[in-house]
Formats: sequence, C-alpha cells, structure tokens
Amino acid sequence: MSKQRKHQDLSFEQALEGLTGMVEKLESGKLSLEESVAAFEEGVTLSRQCERLLDDAEQRLNVLDTDGED
Repeated sequence: MSKQRKHQDLSFEQALEGLTGMVEKLESGKLSLEESVAAFEEGVTLSRQCERLLDDAEQRLNVLDTDGED
C-alpha cells in the first residue's frame, strides 16, 4: 500500500495527529536534510487529507442546511 493510499484511509483526527507529529519532528532540528524533505512531503500529504476531509464535511453540512430551508 502506497503512503498516499494509506493516508486516504485516515480519519481527520488521525491525519491531524500525524501532521502534528511531522511538524514536531521538523521543528526539532534533529533530522537530516533528506529526512526533513521526506517529513515535509508526508506533512503536505497529511495536510491535503485534512483539507479534503474538511471540504467533505462542509459539503455535507451545506446539503443539510439547504435541505432545511424548504
């Protein structure tokens, strides 16, 4: 299973926790350049997963709000 596919299966909370962990690793200053780039790439993927899940939730709420206006 690819990392991107693995991240698509994460809940918002799991993706946010992973993203927080990546930020902490990057801020520690203990990673090599290659490790920092890899952590940054993974953080971007996790951030996109969070954004996608938030967008999905917003769409669902908009549908419910629209349904309630009838």
